[in-house]
Amino acid sequence: MGEAKRTSTYDPTKVTDEMVLRVSKSSYNNYAMCPRQYWWNKIALPDMDIPSSEAAIRGTAIHQVMEDGLRELSSDKTMRISGVSLMMDTTFNKHAVAQGVQTEVGVDALREILESIACEWGFIEIVELEDKHVHPYTISVLTDDGEIHYPVELVGMIDGVFRHPDGHLVVVELKTGRANNSKLSRTRGELCFYRKLLMLKGYDEPTHFLTIFPDADDADFLMSLMGKRNTEVYMGESQGLAVYEAVGTRSINAMEKKLRNAVHGIMTEEWPIKWNDYFCTQWCEFHMSCNEQMLGVEV
Repeated sequence: MGEAKRTSTYDPTKVTDEMVLRVSKSSYNNYAMCPRQYWWNKIALPDMDIPSSEAAIRGTAIHQVMEDGLRELSSDKTMRISGVSLMMDTTFNKHAVAQGVQTEVGVDALREILESIACEWGFIEIVELEDKHVHPYTISVLTDDGEIHYPVELVGMIDGVFRHPDGHLVVVELKTGRANNSKLSRTRGELCFYRKLLMLKGYDEPTHFLTIFPDADDADFLMSLMGKRNTEVYMGESQGLAVYEAVGTRSINAMEKKLRNAVHGIMTEEWPIKWNDYFCTQWCEFHMSCNEQMLGVEV
């Protein structure tokens, strides 16, 4: 018999024998970046409706174009190279119009990159697109008092999973906006989390990552990738690139450590402020409260 479905929550104060901690790529990264921000988002003000930024709205639209375009082109799960350029141009343009991003250069770059990959591989076999994953799991943390086991529910929605013509699985992530080595490094950690979800689902172990940056225009970033071991780069005509690389053990280990530390910190209700003069003031809706606390003002 299968395991009974368990409910989950991001709030550790609500965890019981029947309610486990929910852990997503965003939630544990949010805690690692700033535990106090996690507390505001998930515990103090979980129902606060924070408007999406223009960049986030644009990114969501371009993600939808990729998903809808590839679904239409690959109804039989395989997109063959024959005539693919014309088909992708027509199909992606149609879905770009539907999402209101038909004038975005990033959409053209995304299509060009996928065309380049299809040409190189001969075809793109799609295993998943934006599928939701929910898996029970146990996080084990070694402390001074012994090993602690936290039952959790890992959740995530993966942009895509391709199967390379050689047979191995490739985890795909689309990242709009600025592209650099720091962002690529963070994305590797996210992809390692998705790799974990896929293996829990029963897939073969994914061996490669494909990160698509349709807005990339930094020549230094491109040059840092050229000739790199176990890495291939696919480019758009005027901007954009995709990084296809083998999964690294170091990235896997770093993700596992980060995940363990975040879950332990959340479950022990540790909410320190990680203050950054730029990030906090520009990207956190709760920075005024933290600033007042650091100045000794009662909040």
